[in-house]
Amino acid sequence: MVSITATKIRDNSRDPSSVVSLGRAFQGFLISYPTIGRGMVIFREPSGHRMVTTPVRRVLGEFGEPDIYVETENSVYRLRVRAGAVAADSARAVSKHQ
Repeated sequence: MVSITATKIRDNSRDPSSVVSLGRAFQGFLISYPTIGRGMVIFREPSGHRMVTTPVRRVLGEFGEPDIYVETENSVYRLRVRAGAVAADSARAVSKHQ
């Protein structure tokens, strides 16, 4: 599980109400790396609501990079791993090797 900030940067849907969230950033936890053909699941902070996207079409970037772009059937999201999450993961990796 990775702590992220997700921003919807493009909306391809035909639903006019979905454009309202365009450009809005929200924080949450990405449960697993986005997989093509499956919906991306993010648990939003602080509410804990689960957000499931339409199926993923493509992923640009890899974990370890500052930004990952995920294109779904209806939208494009920029996922930014939060600094605290990277530091926590690094600390866990170091403690496993000691």
